[in-house]
Amino acid sequence: MRTFAYVRPAGVEEAAAALSQPAARAMGGGTDLLTQQDRGILAAESVVDLRGLGLDAIALEGEGIRIGATVTLADLGRDDTVRERYAVLHQAASAAASPQLREMGTVGGNLCQQVRCWYFRHPDLTCWLRGGDTCYAQIGDHRKHGLEEGDCISVAPSDLAAALLALDAQVTTNRRQAFPLEQLYRRPTDDRRVTVDVEQGEFVTAVTLPVPPDASAYARAGERAAWSFALTGVAAARFESEIRLAAIGISNTPRLLDPADPLDGLPGHEMSRWKRRLLESLVEDAVAAV
Repeated sequence: MRTFAYVRPAGVEEAAAALSQPAARAMGGGTDLLTQQDRGILAAESVVDLRGLGLDAIALEGEGIRIGATVTLADLGRDDTVRERYAVLHQAASAAASPQLREMGTVGGNLCQQVRCWYFRHPDLTCWLRGGDTCYAQIGDHRKHGLEEGDCISVAPSDLAAALLALDAQVTTNRRQAFPLEQLYRRPTDDRRVTVDVEQGEFVTAVTLPVPPDASAYARAGERAAWSFALTGVAAARFESEIRLAAIGISNTPRLLDPADPLDGLPGHEMSRWKRRLLESLVEDAVAAV
């Protein structure tokens, strides 16, 4: 196991300075970051714990709410306002990972976690996304991978991201004012092989939700009822006559879907085309619920 320095800053500026170091990494609950470190697939010289920054509140803001980045998934799922006004977010937070991981994992960490690809996370492989020449999934087992074509077919794993994207949430970082959640993510390219679009020294500080939808729901499929990352998850939110649909587990990034043609641009690959049927079914369930 690699060793690293542990830093717990007391303020946002101190945290930004610590994270500006090239080999520094931000940590919320540590459920993703530290497992990568233990397996030797993340070369962090220092881990910057953001839990001392006072970003752990859920508060009303205008007609919506503001959720701090270090709010845990468990606290988000237990919050009465979230449950009553944003059912899709309550359901997504309550379904993510396992009860133990939800007590530790944070909103910011869940949104910024690395892709769930066994080749990316293999300690003895350097796949294309990690700077290598090969997307091993495309020449190997890719049953649980994405439906889009590209240099990397790993998938976005964050249940919260699907729910928040459907709710038209805004993200705030220590460097940027509120911007659409969709802009937190990017498809990786040769010159920048990342799926979460933050710069060195930048970190998520809050997520803001607008006026609640008239109805919302999350439909999710995993291999087990508990302690399972989503194979695919679909979030639906209805604002009067408009329905916003978003999905994870089908592409590199959380993806907005066209309600009239949710499979558009998602042809699938040899082993993953079964996910098209799963996606159709989950879309039907989520839309029916709203």
